[in-house]
Amino acid sequence: MISINHEKCRRCLLCVEVCPNQRFMKSDLGLIESKLERVHLCLECGQCMAVCPTCSVKAGALSYEKDFFELSNSESSDKTFDELVQSRRSVRNFKNQPVPKEILDEIVEAISFAPPSFPPHRTELIVINDTNFIRRTLPRMVENYKELLKMMKNPIMRRIIKKKIGQPKFLTLKNHLIPLLTVKMPEMEKGNEDAITRGAPALILFLTEKNKEDNSQNISIAATYGMLKIHSLGLGGAIMDIIPPAINRDPELRKMYCIPDTHEIVTSLTVGYPRIKYRLGIKRDLKSVKYI
Repeated sequence: MISINHEKCRRCLLCVEVCPNQRFMKSDLGLIESKLERVHLCLECGQCMAVCPTCSVKAGALSYEKDFFELSNSESSDKTFDELVQSRRSVRNFKNQPVPKEILDEIVEAISFAPPSFPPHRTELIVINDTNFIRRTLPRMVENYKELLKMMKNPIMRRIIKKKIGQPKFLTLKNHLIPLLTVKMPEMEKGNEDAITRGAPALILFLTEKNKEDNSQNISIAATYGMLKIHSLGLGGAIMDIIPPAINRDPELRKMYCIPDTHEIVTSLTVGYPRIKYRLGIKRDLKSVKYI
């Protein structure tokens, strides 16, 4: 559950803006409150707590004392590795500012340093640095996911989807993506909400050839290199696995994004300048650690 300490809250609206699932709203009385219809969408990601200047937000079991720590105020891009990984967060709120090609070139170069399991690299990239193009393709992505929602309501189609993608991916789809899309789809259809590209001014798509040796682990490593480089440059973004399926299954989108018939997108990165600065880092405990 989400709660707000209204006595401390400054009504700065940072929590309203930063929540990836738009859990908050400003009430008629001017108070920040949680949207009841979106209570179940809380990921306990801590984004709202990490940006609050007065520590007025409480998300689920998270606490400021136990789960957060102060971040360095340094604006330098010359960060140590610990500072880099401690301060990086998934960014979903971007300034209306294009990313220079020279910056994207630096990110691509960093990705190229990711070690493949067996040389040479089989990871291929498509870099999109045209915000208007991304916005033009978004309605087709929305239509694809609208169709998916319809199929998931059909027991026969659910079984077909489960058999095609496998149990692990199906559970992720059923337990996380479908509840999210069900709530957000009405506003997405109107163009009022972007839960797919998050309004990012640039995208990096990671491609691999179909029916070849598995390259997914290499791409995960390469995307991580890219994500850390993005953060080190003072930009932000996130690894977005919701984008590839929408493009892969739509012939028109594949054509628009120049995806060869022999390839598929494995994952994607959003890239842009963050609109919100985080003041706290969040601690994450692994499920278990054993030393032998």
